[in-house]
Amino acid sequence: MVCLNNIYLDYAASSLKHFDIYKKMIDILENEYANPSSPHKLGKKNAKLLEEARKKIATSINASSEKIIFTSGGTEANNMVFNHVAKEFSGGDIIISSVEHPSVREYAEKLKKNNFNIIKLKVNKNGLIDIAELKEKISEKTVLISIMFANNETGIIQPIKEIGKIAKEKNILFHSDIVQAYCKTQIDVQELNLDFASVSAHKIGATNNFGFLYTKSQKINPFIIGGGQEKGMRSGTSDIFGAMVLAKCIEETEKSISNIQILKNYFLKSLAEKNIDFEINGDHNNSLPNILNIYFKNIQAQRLITYLDINNIYISGGSACSSGNIKGSKIIADMFDEKRAEHSVRISLGFDTKKEYVNTVVEKIKILEEKIISRG
Repeated sequence: MVCLNNIYLDYAASSLKHFDIYKKMIDILENEYANPSSPHKLGKKNAKLLEEARKKIATSINASSEKIIFTSGGTEANNMVFNHVAKEFSGGDIIISSVEHPSVREYAEKLKKNNFNIIKLKVNKNGLIDIAELKEKISEKTVLISIMFANNETGIIQPIKEIGKIAKEKNILFHSDIVQAYCKTQIDVQELNLDFASVSAHKIGATNNFGFLYTKSQKINPFIIGGGQEKGMRSGTSDIFGAMVLAKCIEETEKSISNIQILKNYFLKSLAEKNIDFEINGDHNNSLPNILNIYFKNIQAQRLITYLDINNIYISGGSACSSGNIKGSKIIADMFDEKRAEHSVRISLGFDTKKEYVNTVVEKIKILEEKIISRG
């Protein structure tokens, strides 16, 4: 057994940081401290660094740099889209899935007060929406379709290309929260016919409180006003450090994905070889390379998370309530039922995950399962 201090398998919540990149960027900015919006020589130099980072970030989703608006993260980017729709239309239908991030679900609910009708598409046991149901729900009143690229709990990838084609044919705005999928699978906003796409930097080892919104039209009703930055689309002093770190983390993430996929498959193989009673929630072959959502028949999620935490192994389950206890995942309950949700956990891998970590975790899970079974 490998003796390890900490095993972090909660990358989907937030990735370990690429501190080597942080240090390089700090070295660059040590003498480049000026505000990029300033008109003097130092300001213009930093404005150039900011735009170079923006260009690299745009290229990662096959977009042009002027269509990238820097934000404080995915939540703000999602909110910006719904704020835009609220100001652009006097009402109408908005279609989302039942498994969207709270920053989409809750803002959509808020818009009910503004004459918007929110239509939620349920997902099946594979975690997918029904395209036939989507087509059925679309009407002349539909102003926005917002479906996340890949779910943050299951990693299941939605048929975004097909949805985008439908939205384009019907002349309906199409937004996707691509936070979990970004840099972990190929995303081409033009091929997908996306009008908006939201990203959070910390999911790939970059800084917290940084991200961006891709907007096809290059214009959006501002959510934060006052300084005129980001061409008036999002005011506030530009975070040059956040942009530069994110630009560098893209390549590092893309390089690590093939190994992460190998480790994910190895994890599942190891669970099976130990004869642990488990099932994968959703279609394993249609999911991100780093996320596993697993149903353990004999082990409740609360107990497994607590047991692993004691052993310095960190995974997650559903949403955490104020007491710190783990509720069954709403996502898994929607896909299956509450009982299955109470026995399901999310294990997410990253660039620092090693084979010996997987061996240790699987061994601990086996020990706990045997303990539970022996006690009846």
